[in-house]
Amino acid sequence: MSTIRKHAGKFALGALLVAGFNIAVAQAPAAVESCTGCHNEDGVSDNPEVPTIAGVGSFFLENQIAIYSEGARPCGAEGFADHEAEDHCAIFSKMSEDDKLAIAEYFGELPYESFDQEADAGLAEQGEAIHEENCARCHTDAGAEPFDDAGILAGQPMPYLIQQFETYKAGERWQPESMAEVMQLSEEEMKALANFYAEAGQ
Repeated sequence: MSTIRKHAGKFALGALLVAGFNIAVAQAPAAVESCTGCHNEDGVSDNPEVPTIAGVGSFFLENQIAIYSEGARPCGAEGFADHEAEDHCAIFSKMSEDDKLAIAEYFGELPYESFDQEADAGLAEQGEAIHEENCARCHTDAGAEPFDDAGILAGQPMPYLIQQFETYKAGERWQPESMAEVMQLSEEEMKALANFYAEAGQ
């Protein structure tokens, strides 16, 4: 599906959501049930260790599902003490391409909502400088633009973001070469960047 068709789908589904979000949920494809236990039916996280996947962009979700299918990122919730995710690699490697696409399009088109959290203003200011220098070229609008096809960072849970920064730094998750250079951040820089994205989502 072309980017133009994806964007057109966003506007069409937006009209449906205005008419009634419950209708959209009722019409969710069956494959979505494999995700709702952790990500909820609306794709909006209520757990600091789980990302919101609603509204982050269908193309981005398609890519992440493909990466899981190939085992090119941690398959569960390694590094988290309180959340135990199912093996995403196993789930998606056995799933049909049609079901993968249905999941990506369903969640990718739903409304995004920021995680309810407090950001440290001082750290956020430091994180803004890191973002502008290293991340803004791909993650525009402070990481809030789904049409970048780079996912949404603004408003994602800080513990989740920091854990992902760590997996990138360790080379445990696929990333472009340019990003691999950027993600050699210190622990304090990761915290600052996460606080910036938390503040950007408020």
